[in-house]
Amino acid sequence: MEIKRNIRKWTRDDLAQIHRAWLEYCRTVARSDMRIRPDAESVMLQWLTSRFRHPASLGFVADVDGKVVGFLTARIDDWESVPPVIEPRRIGIIDAVYVADDFRRQGIGSQLIDSAVESMRNANAIAVETIYDAWNEASAHAWHRAGFAPWMVHAYRML
Repeated sequence: MEIKRNIRKWTRDDLAQIHRAWLEYCRTVARSDMRIRPDAESVMLQWLTSRFRHPASLGFVADVDGKVVGFLTARIDDWESVPPVIEPRRIGIIDAVYVADDFRRQGIGSQLIDSAVESMRNANAIAVETIYDAWNEASAHAWHRAGFAPWMVHAYRML
C-alpha cells in the first residue's frame, strides 16, 4: 500500500494535532532553566489559534494519510530596525518547523521550508529569517541546504 504524503496550507482542523506535537517538542527540548508553565496546554492552544487567525501568519502541514506528521509556522511583516536607522523591509520569519521522528530524513522539512519561502516570495518579502538550534547538526545542515546562512548570532549564557 502506497503512503500518501501531502504538503498543504494549514487549516483550523490541523490546530489540535499541531498543538499536541509542538507542546510535546517543547517538553523534550527545554533546558534546565526552562520550565513548562502549568497552564501550557491552554496557553499554547490560545496562542496557536490567535496566530492562525492573524492575517500576517502562514502555516503549512505535512500529512500522511490524513495525519499531521510535520508543520511549519511563519509570518510576514514589515521589519524596522532598532534604532530606526534602516528603512523598513518586508520580511518573512519562520517561527517553527517540526517533523515527527518517524518521518525525519525524508525531505519533509525541506518541502515545508520551500513552501513557506515560495509563499513569502509571492507576498513580496525580500528576505526570510529563522532561528535554529546551533548544536543540532541535522537542523543546521537542513537550513544551509535551504539557502540560509548565519547572519547574527543569538547567544545565550546561563547564570
